[in-house]
Amino acid sequence: FITIHIGPNFGSNLQTIATSEILRKLGYDPTCVNYIPPRVTLRRFLKRGFSIHPRLIVAIGWGLYYLPQFLLNRYIYNSYLRKHCRVSKPIYARENFSERCPKADCYVTGSDQSWNFKYNEGYDGHYFFENVEGKKIAYSTSIGNTELSEEEKECFKKILPAYSAISVREASAQQLLNELGFDAEHLIDPTFMLNKRDWGAYMSNRLEDDKYLLVYLPYNIVDKNLIYSSVRKIAEERKLKVVTLTTSYKKEKLADKTYRFANPGIFLSLMNYADYVVTNSFHGTAFSLNLNKQFWVYMPSGFSTRISSLLELCGQKRRLLTDIIEEKQMEEEIDYEKVN
Repeated sequence: FITIHIGPNFGSNLQTIATSEILRKLGYDPTCVNYIPPRVTLRRFLKRGFSIHPRLIVAIGWGLYYLPQFLLNRYIYNSYLRKHCRVSKPIYARENFSERCPKADCYVTGSDQSWNFKYNEGYDGHYFFENVEGKKIAYSTSIGNTELSEEEKECFKKILPAYSAISVREASAQQLLNELGFDAEHLIDPTFMLNKRDWGAYMSNRLEDDKYLLVYLPYNIVDKNLIYSSVRKIAEERKLKVVTLTTSYKKEKLADKTYRFANPGIFLSLMNYADYVVTNSFHGTAFSLNLNKQFWVYMPSGFSTRISSLLELCGQKRRLLTDIIEEKQMEEEIDYEKVN
């Protein structure tokens, strides 16, 4: 199976493991295709540094500062994934994918933003097993947008007839593909197919003795100060310590404690034992729901349809915030009997 598995992102890493575990429980022998897209290569990282800092001496200084961080994150996430999931040898965009791809009885395009053309910097045939002969299915794949360009529509019309079954992660994606004539089903994210007990095998021990509020804002933050205004308001009301995570050297000044370079097991532990969660992430929302946390969500600056689709599915659209949280909102509690 192929999915967005690489990069310092807890959600991508854990949904890959969940997909592997689901296929294994069904009696199959899954392998994650270790496709390394150009956007996450070392070459792109260095190129980005020179584009930001045209002066050679400044670019070298930038690289010396950020390169260890880049390599450390790659090691942390790759080693965690390989511990819990079989991963193939690396395949790069410049290589012949159909020859390098492991042979299988069925080829599965997995979840996360595998069919998001903007996220993948255009059409990427690897996520469709282009030129690979064999049975193909899509499992809870994400498009991440509510509209498709004419070029994107043509790509889907050309490649998707090769799939014998298609399921997507958002209601909006189902509608888009149905309008193109494909019989797409709407399924939940694979991380929901593992329950709290299942995820216990993947998480670290409890890390905080105090009661705490976990802030998880991985990227696409619209207004950090606004979010932390609500965070502080909730924390003071409930007497909670404010804890967050980062993939960089820097501590978050607005939090009481920052876990730097945490692996996905630490993320799961902090999620599991949190008394409250504030996030702008799809998987931050997904794990909050799955682990039955009291939480609030701020929409990210991009690819937000997957969050609204999930909240609507669970009847929790009221958990979306656009401004500083109000007193009456802080009193609201999620009834998890219906959600579960």
